[in-house]
Amino acid sequence: MNWNECWGEWIIEELVRHGTLCFCISPGSRSTPLTAAVARNDLAKSVVFYDERAAAYFALGHARATGKPAVLICTSGTAGANYLPAVIESSIEQIPLLVLTADRPPELRDTGANQAINQTHIFGTHVRWFFDPGCPGPEFTSAALLSTINHALLKTQRPLSGPVHLNLPFREPFFEKNEAEKSIDLLQPPKTNCYVHFAVSRKILPKKEILELIESRPESGILSIGRVPSNSLESLRILAEELGWPVFADVTSGLRLGNNCPNRITYYDQLLHDDLISSNWDIEAVWHIGFPPTSKRWLTRWEQSPPPQMVWIADHSERHDQSHNFRWIIEAEIKEFCEHLVHELRLEKRSAVNYSKTQKWLKASENAGDLIEKHFSANSENKKINEFALVRRLTHIIPETHGFFIGNSLPVRAVDMVGSEKGADLPTALNRGASGIDGLIASACGYSSGMQKPVTLLIGDLSALHDLNSFKLLTDSPEPVLLVLLNNHGGGIFSFLPVAQQTDIFEPFFAAPHNYNFRKASSMFNLNYFNPGSISAFEIDYLKALQANKSAVIEIISDRDKNPQYLESLRQKLVKSAFESSL
Repeated sequence: MNWNECWGEWIIEELVRHGTLCFCISPGSRSTPLTAAVARNDLAKSVVFYDERAAAYFALGHARATGKPAVLICTSGTAGANYLPAVIESSIEQIPLLVLTADRPPELRDTGANQAINQTHIFGTHVRWFFDPGCPGPEFTSAALLSTINHALLKTQRPLSGPVHLNLPFREPFFEKNEAEKSIDLLQPPKTNCYVHFAVSRKILPKKEILELIESRPESGILSIGRVPSNSLESLRILAEELGWPVFADVTSGLRLGNNCPNRITYYDQLLHDDLISSNWDIEAVWHIGFPPTSKRWLTRWEQSPPPQMVWIADHSERHDQSHNFRWIIEAEIKEFCEHLVHELRLEKRSAVNYSKTQKWLKASENAGDLIEKHFSANSENKKINEFALVRRLTHIIPETHGFFIGNSLPVRAVDMVGSEKGADLPTALNRGASGIDGLIASACGYSSGMQKPVTLLIGDLSALHDLNSFKLLTDSPEPVLLVLLNNHGGGIFSFLPVAQQTDIFEPFFAAPHNYNFRKASSMFNLNYFNPGSISAFEIDYLKALQANKSAVIEIISDRDKNPQYLESLRQKLVKSAFESSL
């Protein structure tokens, strides 16, 4: 056994001892010591990828589901560079990730040697920590190596979760036995323990801060909820009921769908249309918890009409207020914050005033929901499927046994605007940090792997083209991943932008039109394929896909040009209904 083999075994064994079990590997020669160590470790769970970008997004999805870092392993050269988009998403979304890039030894760098690039700080400021220990050898002891691995794992989680990059140069030969190297230091930690034990840290909010927040709160306000840790959802539900304020739950929160969130204003985004009277209702306070919301109308309200009190509660110290109007920032573990706040609130009587304002919002949201349901259900047999109507129906029928992964651009906005409140409560995930459309199929497959549950994935056609090689991940997924693919033959979201009026340049330069469908790609990867021609037919096909219990592609052909008109028609109905109800 030479130094390369020793380092490979020690690194992987130490990661496994910490419970880091998901290893995403892209084949390559220089990373042989690491890959071989994973392959020979009975506890390491590995997935092999053709494409490093897909591997990185799979790891991101897995880590998003588990809260534990997944490990990426690749060879030298441009292989690691393909990790960059997912590393950026990991950094912004604060998802733990450990990147192990193999590298050429120092004597081959800047020499024109094959597959040798400058991998030092290749991810720039997007990683929480970078380290290069040099080539395996006696100078860097086993204790130093294991301590480094432990520190790398710690930095993926604290003080701010995110990606960590270790660059590991290896000299050849990778496996050759050498009699001169019998002096290798084989000192290793006990077989049952990690080399370094880290105590659990906590962010404890002083009781004085909680009391000050309660005493200064107005009679009514908005409890706004963005993406939060899954372990805080039940505490947030209790807080929402105890506080009694209207709840604006973002699609990323895990509280937007289903009916298990007290005082939720399901259609708050629609109620903030400029032409509706509800958009001008006074808001005395906004308490926002978690990551920023998706709704542009809600963000605009923060910027243009900020209420007197604006409080942001997060479990980190990063700045996420693009309105620059939040003057009170509270850093605390969200679950504990909610529990402490509820304890103090229960000592007081709920104000009748804030309850009446909440009822006002609830009634408006209920009316909007009824109107939206009528607006969409009337077109269920139409041969031209509208994406918003499709999303409405999908969010009503996804089973509670599934997770829900949502693509960016049009899909996430459609779910946020019109997603049904009558379906199941679903764990929901998005790559919303940088809002990219790449790697979404891989991310959903990783999310399914981490949860060990089936997933329904909703994305557009350009996202699917971006990540076409990940159809293999759909095929290989242990749990079914049902890909609901909105194919409007181009970039549907751009039809809502002012540039759509520039007819001389819009189609070729922005809409990115194409004539592809995904039937043959599905067949190539042995995936069940459906192409329903109406909303009713879609529901039948979706249920068939569920019963088959294997991954499938359900492709919806739609007309992106009609989407703005369809939403405008809905807005007019909302305005008319609000006007008539006020008479």
